[in-house]
Amino acid sequence: MSNLVPFTMLSAVTVLDSSLPDWKLLDGPSDGPRTQRYEVVFERPFTNAPLVHVGITGLDASKDDNLRLRVRAVDIASHGFVIEAETWLNTRIWAVDVTWLAIGTV
Repeated sequence: MSNLVPFTMLSAVTVLDSSLPDWKLLDGPSDGPRTQRYEVVFERPFTNAPLVHVGITGLDASKDDNLRLRVRAVDIASHGFVIEAETWLNTRIWAVDVTWLAIGTV
């Protein structure tokens, strides 16, 4: 018989928008990436860093330029992680809704 530890899942939708301090995704054209970071703190910590999956569920962007957006989970730890949204060149983004799912043991 093997030792199976039950997994716990936490999830939510986080809205990142231009009301956040230092919102960078609306800035004008740039050669390099413009990144917005948002820290998520779990309601209860995991034993170890969990597996975190993120996805885009909503988007408010300018229709005048190409759409470029990258969203990922970074700095994943047992107590939380950081959502990183990034755009570049002339893309302008007012808001992005990010859904996330964390799976691990508590």
